Amino acid sequence: MAIDSNAVVFAAQETEISGPQVIAVLGLLYDEDCTVPFITRYRKEKTGGLDETQIRAIQESYEGYLEREKRRAYILEQIKKQEALTPELEKKILACDTINQLEDIYAPFKLKKKTKGMMAKEAGLGPFSELILTTKLSMPEIAKEAVKYLNPEKKIKTFDDAVKGACDIIIETFAHDTEIKEQLRKDYWSVATIKSTKRNKAEEVKDYQKFKDYFEFEQKISGLKDPKAGHRFLAMRRGMTLKVLKVEVIYNDEAAIGLIKSKYFNDSSLTLKSVLDTCATKAFTNYIHSSLDLEVKSELKKLSDESAIDVFGVNLRNLLLQPYLGSKAVLGIDPGVRTGCKIVVVDKTGKFLVDTVVYPFPPQNQRSAAATILNAMAEQFDIEYIAVGNGTFGRETLALVEEDVKLVKSGKIKATMISEAGASIYSASEIAKKEFPDKDATVRGAISIARRFQDPLAELVKIDPKSIGVGQYQHDVNQTRLKKSLGGVVESCVNYVGVDVNTASAPLLSHISGIGPTLATNVVKHREKNGSFATRADILKVTRF
Repeated sequence: MAIDSNAVVFAAQETEISGPQVIAVLGLLYDEDCTVPFITRYRKEKTGGLDETQIRAIQESYEGYLEREKRRAYILEQIKKQEALTPELEKKILACDTINQLEDIYAPFKLKKKTKGMMAKEAGLGPFSELILTTKLSMPEIAKEAVKYLNPEKKIKTFDDAVKGACDIIIETFAHDTEIKEQLRKDYWSVATIKSTKRNKAEEVKDYQKFKDYFEFEQKISGLKDPKAGHRFLAMRRGMTLKVLKVEVIYNDEAAIGLIKSKYFNDSSLTLKSVLDTCATKAFTNYIHSSLDLEVKSELKKLSDESAIDVFGVNLRNLLLQPYLGSKAVLGIDPGVRTGCKIVVVDKTGKFLVDTVVYPFPPQNQRSAAATILNAMAEQFDIEYIAVGNGTFGRETLALVEEDVKLVKSGKIKATMISEAGASIYSASEIAKKEFPDKDATVRGAISIARRFQDPLAELVKIDPKSIGVGQYQHDVNQTRLKKSLGGVVESCVNYVGVDVNTASAPLLSHISGIGPTLATNVVKHREKNGSFATRADILKVTRF
C-alpha cells in the first residue's frame, strides 16, 4: 500500500510525533501488516520507542485524513459533473478543514429533486430576488419591475407569485451561506443547550419511568462534550428512540437571524425589509437550525460513543487481566434449580474430563446425592478449586459446596463464586461447538465457568466482549467502532502478558502476534496428543510452526 505523504504530514502535526516515526509506523501497519502490540514490543528500534497509545493515535489520524480527502474528491467530482464547479468554488472546497465544512458547501448540489428556489431561478426570478434584497424603490415601482418577470408557463402569473418565488431564492441563499453556518456551528457548541422533555404518549412505552431524570432536563452542549457526561446523551437518545423523550437543541433564534440580517440587509430603509425578515426567519428555522440540530446530535453521539467505548475498554482490560490461577484442576458448577446444577471437571491444562448433573434443590431436593457426587469427583480428580457461577441459585449452590464437600470444609479445596457473564453466549457459539460438538450447551457453559477461573484471559477471549457485561449502552454505540476498540484491547492484553502455551486455548493463541487461527489450532492439537510442552524446542515440533 502506497503511503500518502500529505496524510503523513497531517498525522505528524496532529499527534505531534516526528514525520520519520509516523512513516515507520505506517509502513509497519500497512506494508508489513503488523499488529499494534507487535510494533510496540518488537519494533521499538524502528519507531523510536513509541508506545501503544501513540501508535493507535497515528493510525486513527492517518485514516481520518484519508476519509476526509476521499469525501473531498467525491464532492469535487460530483459538482464538476453538474458543470457547476467554478474556480472560486473549487478554492473554497480545497480550503475546507473538516468534513462538516465540505458538507455545507456540497449541500445545494446533492439534492435529488429540484427545490422551490431552483425552480424560481429557472423561471428567471434570480435578478428580481437581488432587487428585493437591495431596493429602496416604492411599492408601485417594485410592482412595475415585477411585470418583467411574470412567466405564466412557470406559474409566475401575479406580483405575489413573483415575490414568493424571489423569496424562495433568498431563503436558500441564506440557508446555504457557509460562512454564516460555520459561525453558528461554533456558537452552538459554545452557548446552545440540549433539552429533553417527556412526550405526550410516553406512558404507553414499557419501563418509561427509567427516563424520569430526563423528563425535564436541559444542559449546555459544551458540558455534554465531557467524557464523564457522555452517558447522559446516550440515555436521552435511547429515550428519544423509544419515543419516551423529545430531544431538541435550543439556541437563541434572534441572535441567529440577526447574523443573517447583518450580512445581507442591514439597511432599515429597504422597502421590503419585513419580507426579508420573514425570509431570514424561515432560512434559520427551516434549514440552518434543523441541519445544525441534527449535526450536533450526531457529533454528541460520536463523542458519547467514544467515552462509552473507552469505559468498555478499561473494564474489559481489568477483567481480562485478572490474576491467573495457573495449572490447577478445577471443578466448575453452573447452578440451576429445576434443570439441576451442571458439573464439569477440567484438568491442569484446561482439558475437559467429565461432566454430570445434580439436583440438590426443589422440586427434586436430592441434596445428599449431590453431596456424594461432589465429594467423589473432588477426590477422584485431585480437584484444587471449585468455581461456582453467579447465576440463579449461585449463592445457594456455593453454600451447599461449603457445607457438604468435606475437602472444602477442611480447607484443602477452595470454593469461590465467579461471574458467568457471557458463558451462555460462548456455549452457543461456533467456537464452543467445534471444541465440544457432542456436548449440550449447558455443559459447554459450565466448562467456560471452570476455565475462566483457571485462566480468565484464555477463556474470555472466546466470547464477544459486548456479552461479558463490562459497560453500558453496548447496543446504542457504534458497533463497528466498539468491535474494533474491544478487539484492540483483547489483542493488547494477550500480547502484554503473553500466554501459557500449556493451557492457552486456540482462540487465545491466535491473538499472539505472528500466530494465526490455523497455527493456534495445531498447537492445541499437538498438546492434546503429546502432552505439555517441556521446552521451547518442543514447540518446534508443532505442524507448520
